[in-house]
Amino acid sequence: MDVSTALLLLAGITAYLLWFTFISRSLRGPRVWPLLGSLPGLIENCDRMHDWISDNLRACGGTYQTCICAIPFLAKKQGLVTVTCDPRNLEHILKTRFDNYPKGPTWQAVFHDLLGQGIFNSDGDTWLFQRRTAALEFTTRTLRQAMARWVSRAIKLRFCPILEKAQNTAEPVDLQDVLLRLTFDNICGLAFGKDPKTCADGLPENGFATAFDRATEASLQRFILPEVLWKLKRWLRLGLEVSLTRSLVQIDNYLTEVINARHKVEQKMSLTLFMKYGLKVNVHGRDLGAIVEKIITDPKKLAELHSNCNGKL
Repeated sequence: MDVSTALLLLAGITAYLLWFTFISRSLRGPRVWPLLGSLPGLIENCDRMHDWISDNLRACGGTYQTCICAIPFLAKKQGLVTVTCDPRNLEHILKTRFDNYPKGPTWQAVFHDLLGQGIFNSDGDTWLFQRRTAALEFTTRTLRQAMARWVSRAIKLRFCPILEKAQNTAEPVDLQDVLLRLTFDNICGLAFGKDPKTCADGLPENGFATAFDRATEASLQRFILPEVLWKLKRWLRLGLEVSLTRSLVQIDNYLTEVINARHKVEQKMSLTLFMKYGLKVNVHGRDLGAIVEKIITDPKKLAELHSNCNGKL
């Protein structure tokens, strides 16, 4: 190695150390290492991540900023992370100035395979449209009543018997697992109209629930790794990226079955109404009942009919 190369290397190392010293002074929370940032601590505590983050929050008064990729230019793009549990900060971010905190391309890239362009993974006009659409459903009295009935029935017929059985047999029960199953069943029942029954006697496994958990875990792992690294793993089909791909296929198949089943129910209900009231009206010499029957048995025409009649009935 000649003198000029050595001097250039020394200058580069010195410049990096000066930059690292400058940026690390403004960071709080877990220890930040050169190049790796706080990634070693995150990996070391991966099996108790929530407890580890809670410990850091308590030590820093409820808010801290760290860096998981201490490399110039990359640090500001995706390495700096702000963690907070302060109620005032949460209200500011989620309510007062929600429009000032978009999810951004990094978040959307991480969750795109799982959430697509849904309400939990969109910004701007796309998010606003879906938010208004969801608000129409989630503020209706009918849904609130259905939710109350569903949750009350699940607690009475499933959750409480599991706790009573554990009490009678003096066996420990993973309360977090049972509550997650209860929540999952309620959400699936209200959203899809199909109960996966994961919170039941014996705590049975459900393919859809397992696939969703694996897909969520794989997506969250992408936050830990630099974007270049997890995209390389996806391209090479390594680690949890393989599990994510397989889980998404299971989720798509399950939801496709639910949608097809709902289409059949809607078609049967609509046809039953026309048969019950015996609509025999002629339109230009054609029987209206036959026309409607043809429409409601065609998913595309049924969707078009719902779209044209939305808000007019």
